Amino acid sequence: MNAALRRMLLLLLVLLLLPHPAALAEEPGEQESILDEDYLNDWTETYLRKNGLDRDWQDFSVGFCYTATGDCWYYNADVFMYSASLYKVPVAMLAAEKVAAGELSQEDDSMGISLSYLEESALIYSNNDSGHILVHLMGGTDWGKCSDQLIRFTDLDESYFNQDFYSSSYYTARFMTQVMRTLFEGGEERFPHVIECLLQAQPDSYMNLSMKDRYPVAQKYGAYEQADGPNNNHVSAIIYTPNPIIVTVMTRNVGMFQDHMAAFASFLADYALELDEILRAREEAAAATPEPTTEPTPEPTLAPTAEPSPEPTPLPTPEASEAPTPAPTPVVERQAATSPALYAIPVLLILAALSLLIHGIRRSRWKVRSRR
Repeated sequence: MNAALRRMLLLLLVLLLLPHPAALAEEPGEQESILDEDYLNDWTETYLRKNGLDRDWQDFSVGFCYTATGDCWYYNADVFMYSASLYKVPVAMLAAEKVAAGELSQEDDSMGISLSYLEESALIYSNNDSGHILVHLMGGTDWGKCSDQLIRFTDLDESYFNQDFYSSSYYTARFMTQVMRTLFEGGEERFPHVIECLLQAQPDSYMNLSMKDRYPVAQKYGAYEQADGPNNNHVSAIIYTPNPIIVTVMTRNVGMFQDHMAAFASFLADYALELDEILRAREEAAAATPEPTTEPTPEPTLAPTAEPSPEPTPLPTPEASEAPTPAPTPVVERQAATSPALYAIPVLLILAALSLLIHGIRRSRWKVRSRR
């Protein structure tokens, strides 16, 4: 078999093995993320570069969740940093769950202090003593801070977490964003009193620097400078835009951190408004697309019992028949049935056959000439 014929047969084989275009169609119900991650990454990297926050000894992590769809975006969000007072949110959620389940009451005393006071002191004013009492009330330790109980507030696998998470309360922006999303979705029913407290926290600082006159913010900060080590400053918040968003910013060795946190809160709140418009357009497009309907099949009815008639009852004429007329085949289906893609392979096979025929004729002529 010569080289040209082999190439032709190989081409035909490849064409036959190609999947039908319908097989490449998107699965029913699948929808791509509403977020433009490239845009978010570019904006963030430009901001960090302009503000000198991209140095080797600095860390800047961001987590963002658009709660209307559940889509999330993360930037450098898997760097474990000392959580500082961020731990007080998920630990308070543990206690609140027990209240919702009737196992505890917010009036219950712990070391002579009511649970409601402990929550307000720890979440609104970030009091460390109250935070530690909550930890011990939930069976944790000062260092580990109930970390092993907090994983279930996320969809992260245990393999995600390192030893620092368990023994020293090191968190990531991804972890804290998912915790706050769980808090938002559970709300007052699952976590009574927690969001209520966070809405009162830091009314003039952190993300409220840019959000105070725009949207309510339920936020918790964490700040701790380790001895001979990095300076950790973080915040995680639910921002009540028309479709609320979760924003977490965790930093290490970053100056003017509150201003940067407020800048990201403002940017992502504005971006959420753009997402609202995209979501509205999607919903309107979906509502405008008619769903295929099928005519109901009439149930057979039994003829009433009657006395025998001396004359046969004439059959109904087609004009008098009340049987439903079959609905015409939708235009879309007819177009799909006559799609040119269905004829591609037969046409290619015919062309291939003609090519082989021409090639054979030329070869025969060449042999005749060579004999002469």
